[in-house]
Amino acid sequence: MADFRKGRDCGRRDSSDGHGFGGRRPAAYPGLPAGYDLYETLDMAEDQTVFKRISWCSLLIVAVMIVFGRLAVSPGLVFDKGWLHVLFTAALILVGLVVYVFAHEWVHGVFIRIFTGEPAQLGFKAGSGMAYAGSTWFFSRWAYIVVALSPVIIWGVVLAVLMVDVPDEYFWCLYAIQIFNISGAVGDLYVTWFVIRMPRSVLVFDEGVSMQFFAPVKFD
Repeated sequence: MADFRKGRDCGRRDSSDGHGFGGRRPAAYPGLPAGYDLYETLDMAEDQTVFKRISWCSLLIVAVMIVFGRLAVSPGLVFDKGWLHVLFTAALILVGLVVYVFAHEWVHGVFIRIFTGEPAQLGFKAGSGMAYAGSTWFFSRWAYIVVALSPVIIWGVVLAVLMVDVPDEYFWCLYAIQIFNISGAVGDLYVTWFVIRMPRSVLVFDEGVSMQFFAPVKFD
């Protein structure tokens, strides 16, 4: 659980003038500023309704992307090379997916460190099968959206560029990872949508798979 240290309003800023980039508020705070209180919570692992929605959306994306992938390059090309090539391709995909999981969370961690100056807390929740990158800092809405969407955008572009020149028989090695990239980002996209609906001044505390949102308390 976070240490909600009231009154510490010194956050990680985007420029040295003390006002943040373009006049924005700080990207992140090491403690909850005075005048803020709990606004809403979200736990994607424990909330079964949310978890099922995310899971079904991910499966739908997988199905749609497989259809489009078959239109681009037939998976039959892999089998035409013989079973040894099939096994080799399957091994490449498996290794690629494992590497991608770490690469995805690493990008989250990079942006968390950019905004806070401290390393992210990386972990894996076995019950839900979710890897995560968390932090003890409180993020502004815009900074949290950057942290949430950076992996799917960065790796999506990298994989798309690589797929342009890869031989057809290895297309599905990269495309399988791209499918995993897009479908696995449903949780990040859901959280982004969830945050956008909130007040602009909201602060986000992310423990990995559960989030707490804090908003200013209005006094008379």
